[in-house]
Amino acid sequence: MPRGLPRATVLESLRLAATVVPPGAPHAMPGRDLLRSRALLAELEARYGGRPVLVRGLRGPALLVMSKRDALRVLSEGGEYAQGVEQRPFGLPTDVLRPAFIEIAREEAKELTSGVVDHGRLDARWQRVARRCVYGDGAADDEELTRLLARLTWAGRWRARRRQEILSGRYDARILDHLRRAEPGSLAGLIAENSGEAESRGLMQAAFWLMGLGAISAGLTQTLALLAAHPAQRKSARTDPDYLRACLREGLRLWPPVPALSRVTTTPTDWYGTTLPAGSTVLVPIAAHQRSPRLPYANTFAPEIWLDGTAANEWWARPGCDGVHLTLAVGTAFLAGIVRAARPKPVGRLLSSHRPLPYALNVSRLRVAMRPLRIHRLTQ
Repeated sequence: MPRGLPRATVLESLRLAATVVPPGAPHAMPGRDLLRSRALLAELEARYGGRPVLVRGLRGPALLVMSKRDALRVLSEGGEYAQGVEQRPFGLPTDVLRPAFIEIAREEAKELTSGVVDHGRLDARWQRVARRCVYGDGAADDEELTRLLARLTWAGRWRARRRQEILSGRYDARILDHLRRAEPGSLAGLIAENSGEAESRGLMQAAFWLMGLGAISAGLTQTLALLAAHPAQRKSARTDPDYLRACLREGLRLWPPVPALSRVTTTPTDWYGTTLPAGSTVLVPIAAHQRSPRLPYANTFAPEIWLDGTAANEWWARPGCDGVHLTLAVGTAFLAGIVRAARPKPVGRLLSSHRPLPYALNVSRLRVAMRPLRIHRLTQ
């Protein structure tokens, strides 16, 4: 294999910028088509022999990683790469909060067991879960906190620096008010118990937790819609917590909340004979890999791959940080509170068990009709 990194042509870079969903962006974006981006990535992989490719985007040069071996190197636990927000470690013994968080999720899920549930309704209820888990019951109704976070994230994504500074000040002030209450059973309470945590670090950790919990809202809607459209899987998920967790992981695989991951090199790193300077951006287009045509289950709802070891060797299925595991546990409890009390039925045919699932999905179009189960059935 020749040494050195290939450079994408100007046309290839423009095509990538036009089709690949950037890190931190929602899965469904106007003009961004996962099918087109996957085809383009396959074309680049064949042309350059699977080696990483230097591409140029609106924010400067970046290294696009395509092979499994290189992706594992970037996502390993080494110190060469600074992690993005979606994988940032939290540094607190958060597992002790699991029982309280699960109980919160079950309580809030009770409000979604009748009528028609769309993403707006489910998201509003899940964001209450996130706020209560991070800051306690006193933050349950603080919808402005969630709105500020969404606007701040948007400003950061588009590098609207002045707007970001203004929003950040308002957001931080609101967070500090909640943190100082230090409610027992919440992350804020745990931070207060840890006397070694500086206020600024506690502020940052709480903000990351709220962002991390809130990010799987779309995945919960997707999973509920998938269960509504797949009766056999729904039946298993209602009685088996491990299977329900697998369903949630499958919903996140099919339409990941973070379609692309980015890392920044912390030291000069060697790539096939080329040295990348510290501060270089490395991109991993995770969504395209999770729907790779080499996977026989790529475009189907297949929860069993998370239980029988099928997905164990896939680099995108590697275990996440403690925060990811806890978020999955809370999300599973939330879904369990819904599907054990009511039967979801699809409204429309956006998702179907009889045809391949779409590559991109607009969650705002999903509708699920909830039919409460009879009491005697719940006790069986």
